[in-house]
Amino acid sequence: MTTRIFAALAFAGLLTGTASAADLYVPTPDQAIVTASRDWTGFYIGVNAGYADFDAAHGGDDTDLATLNGWQGGVQAGYNAQFDSIVLGVEADLSAAGIIEGNDTDHWDADDGINGLATLRGRLGFAVGDLLLYGTAGLAAANLDVDSESQTITGWVAGVGAEYMVTETVSLKAEYLYTNFGTVEVDGYGGDEFNIDGSAVRLGVNFHF
Repeated sequence: MTTRIFAALAFAGLLTGTASAADLYVPTPDQAIVTASRDWTGFYIGVNAGYADFDAAHGGDDTDLATLNGWQGGVQAGYNAQFDSIVLGVEADLSAAGIIEGNDTDHWDADDGINGLATLRGRLGFAVGDLLLYGTAGLAAANLDVDSESQTITGWVAGVGAEYMVTETVSLKAEYLYTNFGTVEVDGYGGDEFNIDGSAVRLGVNFHF
């Protein structure tokens, strides 16, 4: 009789333990993925720095170039909206620059070139957790200074980039941008036409809120 009582109590204890275990929440793999996914929606501001290399083809002749290269650095601000894994965004940036002719003075003086850049771009990206891969395109403007005559030139810009969240509110990014200003009549070179385009590689940090 005593043995049966102990057996009954042990069986009841086993059932209680099983029921308690059943009450524990174990997420499905799909739910776990959703929980771990980063939401990129929101505003951000940040800083960037990089290197640019531009060509200015005199009269559109690619063998008659003013070669401009140097640093650029500035600030950016933007907004992202995430839909599942797709991230749509807009970004504006403003940079100081020293993209100049340097030692190649066949056309302009050594310090002549681009000393400021700005872009307004859309972004289309694909988010994989903390990583965002994106393409970007939009409008570009620059301040061109040749022979102490300054003028604003405009064109288009396109590129690709990657951004990674390192904390809940801070991300690091790297991007490549190609900019084309088309045919420009350069005031400081007697109004001669130059086709100006070039590429830039930039690193940056964004602060999200």
